[in-house]
Amino acid sequence: MNKSKRKIICIVGPTASGKTGLGVKIAKKFDGEIISADSRQVFRGLDIGTGKDLGEYGDVKYHLIDICDPGDEFNLFDWLELAQKTIADIHKRGKIPVIEGGTGLYVQALVEGFALQQVKSRKIKVERYSRKQLEEKTVEELQEICNSLCAVSRSLDIKNPHRLIRSIERAQSYQVPAKKKPDYKVLQIGIKWPKDELDKRIDKRVEEWFEAGFEDELRSLLEKGVSLDWLNKIGLEYRILANYIYYQNLKEKNDNEKINTLIENCKLEIDNLSSFESMKEKMKILIHQYAKRQMTWFKRFPEIKWIEGKDYKKAEDLVEKFSS
Repeated sequence: MNKSKRKIICIVGPTASGKTGLGVKIAKKFDGEIISADSRQVFRGLDIGTGKDLGEYGDVKYHLIDICDPGDEFNLFDWLELAQKTIADIHKRGKIPVIEGGTGLYVQALVEGFALQQVKSRKIKVERYSRKQLEEKTVEELQEICNSLCAVSRSLDIKNPHRLIRSIERAQSYQVPAKKKPDYKVLQIGIKWPKDELDKRIDKRVEEWFEAGFEDELRSLLEKGVSLDWLNKIGLEYRILANYIYYQNLKEKNDNEKINTLIENCKLEIDNLSSFESMKEKMKILIHQYAKRQMTWFKRFPEIKWIEGKDYKKAEDLVEKFSS
């Protein structure tokens, strides 16, 4: 495939919107392979709570799933490096890459051509902050520090403290994000649903997770030594369920001191952890809120072509026109 004509297709949207289903259909019809753009599906053993749905891929080849062990460090720039290499390999074999996933930051960093650039220390003055100092600061304080150290791109989720901290740490090590326009053309297709319908899809998915053994999956991770701190960072589904399990264990031991510490650290009310049903309902509510934030973030990018729900015909028409 001629380098100047290389193309990629991106399928984006909030959680439970049907990205995998559409990605598979597009890949099958247009001779493509899927690259997962999900910050959690890279981890082995995190299957149910990340919605891997590997059976849905059928004979479609997929990439960047199950490539790290739980507890490993894996960030945006790790993913970018692997994604770019995978895209080149797929193009070399005459196929089209279909990037699919809910981590919008990954997709936008890819299509905008982000990379880390090392700068000489004498050219910038950097105030040093430890990880502990940064974790004690408010989001607003982190935004201010980030702005003072490096240019904040529209791809950075400035409301996410973890990502702000990582951006600050890179700047402190004299690594700053730089942009270089990619040498391929991009079609981004977004899937949207009316809020009530999306909430129902989320609720159904949560119920299916637990029916499929989500709690057993997480207990297995804990038994293998995966830390609560890491699970707290990996996503709200795992955070809520892991803290529920820890709370129930502490409750059996009547360890009130550790219970109070747990409640303070996990930022959940004790009522949310006191019973399985209350925990599950809280999980649904927080995922609803997360999906709303995802949509708000995606709407910042006018280049995304939106389809309604399962309007696969419109999506296929968009790809057909893009491919011609």
